Amino acid sequence: MRTLYHFLRLVRLLNLLVIILVMIVIQLFLKQDVLQNINFILLIVSTVLIASAGNIINDYFDVKADRINKPKRLIIGKYIKRRWAMVWHWFFNVLGLCIALFIGYKLQNVWMPIIAFLSINLLWFYSVYYKRKSFIGNLIVAFLIGILPLYVLIFNLPIENFILPDNSNIIYARYFIDIVALVSALAFLINLIREIVKDIQDVRGDMRLGAQTLPIKYGIKKTKLLVVFIFFLTSFVMIIYLYKYQTWKEVFYNTLMRFNNENPTDSDLLFYGVLALSFIFLLLAVISILIGNQIKNYKIASILLKISMILGVLTPLLTAL
Repeated sequence: MRTLYHFLRLVRLLNLLVIILVMIVIQLFLKQDVLQNINFILLIVSTVLIASAGNIINDYFDVKADRINKPKRLIIGKYIKRRWAMVWHWFFNVLGLCIALFIGYKLQNVWMPIIAFLSINLLWFYSVYYKRKSFIGNLIVAFLIGILPLYVLIFNLPIENFILPDNSNIIYARYFIDIVALVSALAFLINLIREIVKDIQDVRGDMRLGAQTLPIKYGIKKTKLLVVFIFFLTSFVMIIYLYKYQTWKEVFYNTLMRFNNENPTDSDLLFYGVLALSFIFLLLAVISILIGNQIKNYKIASILLKISMILGVLTPLLTAL
């Protein structure tokens, strides 16, 4: 049981659960089956396996840094042997890719195995090379999180064949694409901030390894200015999200007479409230980053950013269009 506990820590069980949550939320938003859709369940399994393999290889090449930055969280070499970590990494990757190939073949969707293959390679090169480079490593991880909603959307292609009410497939298809793209953008930007914060937090160990992360290459103050810039960019995306939501309300009202767009419904208020909470947690995280110089401030900011992202990803379920 103890080995299982440390193995679950190694693959980042909580992060894997967030991945599953994101995929299920988008699938439900697209008005598609979850539990009865064996292909979608296989997609989740494939994605979780590849993400687990990425977490394992990341820790495998991070042992030296973790001895300095996170000595209490060190797993490989302490609780799990290095060779077994590599075995699990390759086993998960091969199995995840095979499942993606099967899904792609069954659905005649070539993008499933392509995205899975690219994700495996990006995770490998990130852990081996790009993690210690300025900014590009942050972009890779943020991209892999941000693409998750789009991955589920691509899985459901062609959108025009969705079984939707009112025979309004084309209208719904555009609506789905807009909302999923915006949610992907939010997930990407919020996680980009989170990855930069982790680099600030790990400066001491990264410097000893000769890494060239943003805070090492340009300094912590300039890195925090970049965080502020991304924060404003994320806020702008949230404003666009609100604008698009209002626009789509008018489209659905004018074309389908779905509801009265003059008076906000309970679902509207819930949508606004959750998106506002996402922004508040994001703002609190950025404030914590700016005013604090201790590791605990960055840890708090990282938690707040994760909550902000989860809340943002949940909003499609509250649009009720």
